[in-house]
Amino acid sequence: MIRINDGEETSASFPAADLTPLLDVVFIVMVFLLFTANAQTLSLPINLPEASREQAEVTHEPKTLTVSILSEGKPWAVSEERYDSFEAFTAALLSEVQAEPDTTVLVAGDKEAPLGNLVQLMMFLSEHDITAAQVLMEDT
Repeated sequence: MIRINDGEETSASFPAADLTPLLDVVFIVMVFLLFTANAQTLSLPINLPEASREQAEVTHEPKTLTVSILSEGKPWAVSEERYDSFEAFTAALLSEVQAEPDTTVLVAGDKEAPLGNLVQLMMFLSEHDITAAQVLMEDT
């Protein structure tokens, strides 16, 4: 540790700072960098199985159903079919979802559409345990 005798006069009006903690931190960082700079990544050779085209399983795209909330005209739509009433819309939506239970429901709402319609739709989806719902949004 560096000390200054009280008898010596210094040009500074404040006592000199103790540099020991600073040097300790610099030494620890330097040791850390030395140990991590030479770290080698280890990889193990493995033999992967090979499959022919006939053996490969065909993956299916998940079925999606787009539900639209519109601001003008008929406010509800399932895929391309538009509905005036919420009851007719929900009946069509339920029949589509029950036909294929693993269907993902995409909700697309117009910017000008009333927020109440979205809330009403989300409550309907929640009541009927349709959990695979996603809301489409536009990047701004």
